[in-house]
Amino acid sequence: MERVILYSVFSVINYCNEFVHAPDCDIKYEFKENEEVKIADCKNKGLTVIAQDLPGDIKVLDMSSNLLRMIGNNSFVNYKYLKELFLRQNQLHYLSDKSFQGLHKLTILDMSENKLNLSNVYSAELFHPIKNLTKLDIRSNMPQPIEFVTDYNYPDHAFGILTELSFLGIDMMPLPHFGSGFGQMTTIKQLHFESCYLVRLSNKTFERFSSSVEQLTLRNCRLNFVVTENNALLPFPNLGVIDFSGTFMHLKSALQLLHPYRNTNINTINFGHVSDVSIDSTDVPYVLTITVNIMENLKTICVENLDLSENGIVDYDSGSLFSFDHPECLRHLSFKGNRFLIFSEKNLNELNHFFSRTVRLKSFDYSYNTVSYFMKNSVTSNSDFNCSFHSCVILPKSLEKIDLSYTIANTFPKIFLIVPKNNSLTYVDVSYSNSNVAILILQIRLETFMSNGGDYSFAWNQLKHSSNNTLKTIVWRNADLDDAIRLYGNRFFQSARSVETMDISENDIWYFPDDLFKPMPNLTYLYLSKNSLQSIPVQLRDHTKVKMLDVRKNRLTSVSSAIRGWADKMQELHGMTLHLNDNAFECNCDNIDFIRWIQITKVDLDSRSYKCKLSNGTVTDTLIAYNSLYDLFADCKSTMWLTFASTLLSTFITISLLLVAYNKRWKIIFSIYGVIRRVVERKVWRIYQYDVYISYEGDIVIWIKNVLIPKLEDEWGLTMCIKERDFLCGPSQADNEAESIQNSRSIIFLITPEFISSRDCMFELDRAKYERITKNLERNIFIVKDITITDIPVEFSYMWNYAFVVQWPHDPNSDNTWRKLRMLLTDGLIAKK
Repeated sequence: MERVILYSVFSVINYCNEFVHAPDCDIKYEFKENEEVKIADCKNKGLTVIAQDLPGDIKVLDMSSNLLRMIGNNSFVNYKYLKELFLRQNQLHYLSDKSFQGLHKLTILDMSENKLNLSNVYSAELFHPIKNLTKLDIRSNMPQPIEFVTDYNYPDHAFGILTELSFLGIDMMPLPHFGSGFGQMTTIKQLHFESCYLVRLSNKTFERFSSSVEQLTLRNCRLNFVVTENNALLPFPNLGVIDFSGTFMHLKSALQLLHPYRNTNINTINFGHVSDVSIDSTDVPYVLTITVNIMENLKTICVENLDLSENGIVDYDSGSLFSFDHPECLRHLSFKGNRFLIFSEKNLNELNHFFSRTVRLKSFDYSYNTVSYFMKNSVTSNSDFNCSFHSCVILPKSLEKIDLSYTIANTFPKIFLIVPKNNSLTYVDVSYSNSNVAILILQIRLETFMSNGGDYSFAWNQLKHSSNNTLKTIVWRNADLDDAIRLYGNRFFQSARSVETMDISENDIWYFPDDLFKPMPNLTYLYLSKNSLQSIPVQLRDHTKVKMLDVRKNRLTSVSSAIRGWADKMQELHGMTLHLNDNAFECNCDNIDFIRWIQITKVDLDSRSYKCKLSNGTVTDTLIAYNSLYDLFADCKSTMWLTFASTLLSTFITISLLLVAYNKRWKIIFSIYGVIRRVVERKVWRIYQYDVYISYEGDIVIWIKNVLIPKLEDEWGLTMCIKERDFLCGPSQADNEAESIQNSRSIIFLITPEFISSRDCMFELDRAKYERITKNLERNIFIVKDITITDIPVEFSYMWNYAFVVQWPHDPNSDNTWRKLRMLLTDGLIAKK
């Protein structure tokens, strides 16, 4: 546990009563190895010189990412207790002989990513005050050389004094020569080379180094083909980590370097991408078939972590790639980015023998292997399986992670990968794969499942048979889930009860059935970006653990009041992050409350300024709209007037009470109050806008009250206008109907036998025609209930080209009919399409 205390240290200079502050350095305390350590954090402060006004007892000074160009004499004499000094990512090109004078206790020095040239910076006196260093990192300093054929002598007279070093990070020149001084570093354990320009790795390259080195890193030597000699690593008999990843020497040559380590134990061998098409030649072809001879050294080594990724492997001979003498040592195995078919009929016995002995294998990576372009999706079930009737490979029970993503592989007959019962598998990635190599998990204990791209069927068939609620994370991007949701409805996620993180982005989803997320009470992080949603599912209100919701790049025109209220509640409970960028927001009268909410909510939004479109088609943003609220929306007949009316009424009540208390004029006060109240009520009623206006006749009112209203208002969050409920006394019936239709986005005609026999409905029909012409009404919907379409009166014929007809079924619980109605009311563009 660490205790951190922050202070600020700065210089103040007074010029003509004006204060000028030098960049602050944060002083903090941390407990390291049961000792309180004072740290000066001066990172990224724009400093050009070493700060001199820091506390003298600091033990760690971090001046990384500044503008230092040189370090002069005695720059650190004020900090004699300093143990760790970080000068990374500056512009250092000069060090004086006394730059580190006084730092006798310094143990760690990091000067990586500067411009310090090994040829002229490091003198014999430079490191003398800090000869007790245990870690020196000066990587990524040397510029690319002009000549690659000139021998380069490292200044061993300077480094030879550092006899306590255990870690050395340095650059590798084309033809390096390390003098005898490097042999005096007898305690060195880790040797790391970067900014690598190597062209030849000979048997003499490392001969002066101590045999104490246990970790050798030589990465990304890519400018030239690195010629190797087989005994180049002979000076390091105790190596436990060999990392040559990205150094172009060819896999065949790299494996020959392992000759000194036959029949030994090595923790890590990373030969990833040591072959490349740029070094393809007749002698060392990029296209490689693994043979018995190539594996003769590696097969004898007890290696735990082996990486042979991205090396142009196209095939392997029998008795080669999987012929390890000690397969029980393997923990992590990667063949990523090659081009060979690992699972085939001819190698089944060899593979099964190999996997039966890899009893400690934790991860297996066969991703990004393209073997053939013949694509055939395969779906298998979790039924009982008998390998005696199929071609199968039984994977080890110890396996925790399988990565088969981005793999195109085809074989005949079909190969089944069997994950046995009582397995340890927690992570599977089959994203963007097309293969008839099928995985069969007999007992699912997954915590992470990734199945991006292609068909959702494989993942769904695996998950729906899961009896254990162990799955925490599921990533299902670009997997045609819109089809799956339409097909299976709210049954689709029934097997995801334990899921906390779900990413179903890029699936063209435009609709969520009711209760789709109900089976996931622990849902915490939900990613829905790059879909076609026109509204955030209101059903999320029932989920109280959500901390992150990503709905970027959808078709949202607003965020409903229900979701805004829910997000605010989640923020109060545990914090809430909401990402809304790149939607089709509208800055109009209906969205005034949403525009306000963006600026005042405490929810962690990805922006406070989203692009939006004004009613005249002009594109602006929500921040500009908020700052110009009354200029842009002064003519709105919506919530601004409603707020004004409510405020006026509230203010008048307060004034009335004062008058009662002081003037006692009861009759006058209540007379005025009554007038104002009627004016306000009338104004509020006239400016109220509805989502849906209902036209009907007869006993259908019971169905409207008990079925339709709860569905549209309570579940879908729409506002309905129903004459028996919402019409005020005073205006004529015709005025009420006309103004309500004018202020509605949609009108629903419930056509029943009683409706046809009533002549009152003709007025509403005529009014709907008028509002359609003036474009006030977005859509007309006919719900045909207990009547055939052929019996509808001829007066409706004018509306056929502009109306949607829903034939209501006898089954009152028909999900498809409710889905269609909801689509019509909330997604007009998709509905018409």
